[in-house]
Amino acid sequence: MQSISNDDLSIRLMVDNPWWDYSSGFESKLRTQRKRDLFPAFFRSIQDLGQGTGLVLAGTLGVGKTVMLRQAVARLIEDGVPPSAVFYASLASPVYGSVDLIRLLEIFTSRHGHGPETELYLFFDEIQYAGDWQDILPALARAWPKARFVAAVSSDATAITTGEMPSDSEISTFVLPALTFPEFLRFQETEENLFTEGQTGSALVLQPGAIGALNEAFLEYVNTGGFPDENMATGSIADRVLNKDLASLHGISDTRELNRLFAILAKNTALEVSIEELTKALGVAKNTLRKYLDYLEHAYLIRRLPRVDQSAQRFKRAVAFKVYLTTPCLYAAVFGPVDSESEVFPRLAETALVSQWLGSKTAANLAYSSWRGGGIDLLALDPESDRPSHVYEIDWPDDYAPEGKKA
Repeated sequence: MQSISNDDLSIRLMVDNPWWDYSSGFESKLRTQRKRDLFPAFFRSIQDLGQGTGLVLAGTLGVGKTVMLRQAVARLIEDGVPPSAVFYASLASPVYGSVDLIRLLEIFTSRHGHGPETELYLFFDEIQYAGDWQDILPALARAWPKARFVAAVSSDATAITTGEMPSDSEISTFVLPALTFPEFLRFQETEENLFTEGQTGSALVLQPGAIGALNEAFLEYVNTGGFPDENMATGSIADRVLNKDLASLHGISDTRELNRLFAILAKNTALEVSIEELTKALGVAKNTLRKYLDYLEHAYLIRRLPRVDQSAQRFKRAVAFKVYLTTPCLYAAVFGPVDSESEVFPRLAETALVSQWLGSKTAANLAYSSWRGGGIDLLALDPESDRPSHVYEIDWPDDYAPEGKKA
């Protein structure tokens, strides 16, 4: 039986790194490819990496992480970084299945004659397939102080929000959320038809008579607009994100139960659910349910908001939470598209609103409040005082309140 040799890996790396061939013109191929709005901030994060630290680009499958990594490669080469100093490997490829990161680094550096003092850029895509990567990535960064290590992850126990790196962490996280509605309009090239610059030139103003077209575009966004690739939104979520391969990394063997839970949560997006209700509906133990919930959140499919009481105090035992899909089109992927008159549409619009926070460090401060006879849809808690700094009440009835009464 033949084993995978370094020569085999070197040939595969040449496929992943066409810019090592100086005649490939790789950077020009990506120059015209549309960039996400968060690309400038992501690229700055790469440039700002300190010694001995790594950067993780996190987000669900199909959201554009691979494209963003390769666009970063193209930008580096455009800015004058030698192509031989830039490395990329997609660890989802079977050929890398039994290969550790250190071996790949040794093949790369030996091929180009790099030493520890060489300024390098290394990109590891789908790094969740590499065992113990949270320990290995910082160790490599410490051993190669002049190198910048960047990885993309589709599911792991990383922070759901981005922001400043904790003082005791060697890995910072940059979350790439699903497409926002403004991004969707730009990708569809319809923004210019709907908006014009305001008098100050600093804000966009809706074109006269364009409200109908804007509403139609928003309906399309709700149903299909969360991913750069529309096939991701309309295809099988179970095959792409809830698959056994990815879930097994988190110790989940029964993906049927996982799919059932995701369908239940999708049906209840923007609603409060309880642990007791979910365990009864799914027929599993509470510890199993929590493992499933953690996986769905770590895979960036759902977002759980904690509940506070009427005085904005947190509960000692979290028996209920509010659940949101991370992009509303996941609902249509499970249940089919909805129209604007559907009773679920207001909740999908609320889901779209909340999804705009993902990727922002303020997402960790979101909560909601409910008590017997009342509640508040959305709260932003001050990270220092843990008291409400913003209150959002999301109502959809379009009738006015009776005269003399507050709306």
